[in-house]
Amino acid sequence: MNAANGRFDLAVIGGGLGGLATAALAQRLGLRVVLCESHTKLGGCAGWFARGPYTFDAGATALVGLEPGRPLGDLIATLGIDFDAAETPSYRVVMPDRTLEITSNPDDFEAAVASTFPGATTAKRRFLRLQAAVGRTLLDVAGSLPRLPQRSASDVLHNLRVLGPRGLAAACTSILTVDDVLRGLGLRDDRPFRTLVAMLLQDTAQAGPETVPFANAAACLHAYRLGMRRPRGGMRALVERVGSRFASLGGDLRLATKVDHVERLDGDDAGFAVITRRRERVLADQVAFNLPLDLAAALLGKSLKGRLGRREQRSRAAWSACTAYLAFDREAVDDDAPLFHHVLQNYDQPIHDGNNVLISLSNAGDLGYAPAHLRVATLSTHTRPADWADLDRDAHAKLKSAYANKLLSAFRRALPEAADNLKHSEFGTPNSFRRYTQRIGGAVGGPPVSRRNSNLLAVGSDVLGPGLWVVGDSVFPGQGTLAVVLSASRLVERLTDTPRPHRLGPTPARTSHPTPATACQSG
Repeated sequence: MNAANGRFDLAVIGGGLGGLATAALAQRLGLRVVLCESHTKLGGCAGWFARGPYTFDAGATALVGLEPGRPLGDLIATLGIDFDAAETPSYRVVMPDRTLEITSNPDDFEAAVASTFPGATTAKRRFLRLQAAVGRTLLDVAGSLPRLPQRSASDVLHNLRVLGPRGLAAACTSILTVDDVLRGLGLRDDRPFRTLVAMLLQDTAQAGPETVPFANAAACLHAYRLGMRRPRGGMRALVERVGSRFASLGGDLRLATKVDHVERLDGDDAGFAVITRRRERVLADQVAFNLPLDLAAALLGKSLKGRLGRREQRSRAAWSACTAYLAFDREAVDDDAPLFHHVLQNYDQPIHDGNNVLISLSNAGDLGYAPAHLRVATLSTHTRPADWADLDRDAHAKLKSAYANKLLSAFRRALPEAADNLKHSEFGTPNSFRRYTQRIGGAVGGPPVSRRNSNLLAVGSDVLGPGLWVVGDSVFPGQGTLAVVLSASRLVERLTDTPRPHRLGPTPARTSHPTPATACQSG
């Protein structure tokens, strides 16, 4: 806080991973930052909860991009926090009539696909190699913080420099959907193979092959091939260590601090007042919202009409989730078994609503989740918030029971011995996410990716106007832990006019506290 006027350089509202990364990176670069989180725990959609001897990841469970040069890896290295994650030996996809192991070795993966999905081998190999080339290129480029949506000629020049010829060619595949590419290779009507692609895209892009641009899909699918990991000690370990590091750098971390509204100050006091439920007035030069756009606009008293309303529609999450939180005997699953099992129960049903289920297991012996002789699992499936709206208690209980049975059925298909040795089970619905996240209808996961709301048409972090910012899954580059950390890095770059803040080396001495410009229109 600026000692002369009692103001912060930046106020961050929301302690999800995007808000945490924004606050910690900005504080590390010398800004004075306050973070207000309404809950007593950090994490948001990457949060956690304890239940007796067990700790469960409430939402996000998988991490990717922990290597040097990748977003999470650079965040951890820059902040100097002690954090590790267990890599799964494979990502196991269980379909009604076949099982596929996705590995990071491209030759092994291509051979597994050819064996599991016989026929049209050359076309499938071409699809996988095109996907890998485009996805790898775009994920590599992401570390250099492309500037999307573009706001100026300098943004265009920056992106051309970052992309290079290969990156530009990869980005141009966004004019095609995944189905366009599948059709061109003669694979559009290969039901099992297209269903595999659709399963993976539903969990990463929140949409199917008919909608997702190929460039975006290639990056999403490549995440599976990089090797997903479960955090040792749970997501709790990651978010609490980032939060502790922010505080140790001098950041003002305020838990259980609900913000009621944000006011723009006039005249010589240009900036903002953040008003909390306890009627505290926190003054800041700029404000970053780690919230969906509708909740951020509500705090500002802005109407969702006109241009802002159209952008909010493009950034709105369409899905929520039903979840299961299970504990079982460790001996029921081999210690070296995959940590992720992705189950499709029926080809003839939609790829959501209990038919498409992701199962994430804790690493064997990880005491951050459970006692050494037990393991925990988090299960999730997509569901539409509208299906749960305005239900009375009996109707809600009946629907919740139906989804619980579907989730347990998927668990049994993937891990039958674990299903026979359950020690604990409980289930969540969109109402659970609505209560915890305050998101309307419990909608989570970011908007379904399409050509009308991604890349050059993405909603940018500056959507709310000068001095106001949005970070997280509702703005570019979108959903997932990797993406929200990227959005934080990009925002801090704009706040400080410092290129690539996540790779600046040791923490700078805190001898001065520069105040960023009120509005950053370029870069």
